[in-house]
Amino acid sequence: MPDTLLIAGTFVLAIVATLVLVVVRRRLDRSYETRVDSLEERLAETHSVDRTHLERPPTIRDLAVVDRTDDGRPVYVPIVRIDLGMTEAPSMDLVFEFAASTLEAIHPVLEADPDVRVRHYDIQFTFGPSGLFVSRLCQRVSVPFELADSYCADPQFSVYNLGRMLEKRDDGTDDSAIVWGPCHVTYERSR
Repeated sequence: MPDTLLIAGTFVLAIVATLVLVVVRRRLDRSYETRVDSLEERLAETHSVDRTHLERPPTIRDLAVVDRTDDGRPVYVPIVRIDLGMTEAPSMDLVFEFAASTLEAIHPVLEADPDVRVRHYDIQFTFGPSGLFVSRLCQRVSVPFELADSYCADPQFSVYNLGRMLEKRDDGTDDSAIVWGPCHVTYERSR
């Protein structure tokens, strides 16, 4: 009889642990999806087709979790995709304008969320021909959190200054400061 109780207790404990994990996972997935939806809504508001001449507003490709804080909160890299709809590579002035306007749209939203920490922002740009045998090219600009924060907080901080400071920090030693790099970087997700 005691062996039966031990086995039954083990099964009950396993069931309770599984239920707790399912509830926690659903809650995390909902908060992830809620964040993505709110960022997508913000980008649709600030980057309408009429305002930007883009074929569609930028989209959130991912909120990649790249680390965790000491208290267990996720550290994100928001990945935003902007389809330029042009065949030639854009000028860096245009790239920095779109990067800056994207930061103005999403940085305040993420900064206001007490459960969110951002390492850096990846803003991806697609351009070039596309077809059956040809894919569009994709390049990215990665902006460290501190630089995005300075840009969004200081009205005197111009798009020109954002571009120049980012160029200065892009020395190849830090993947959070990239001026014009390939998009094929992957971040390990640990939601």
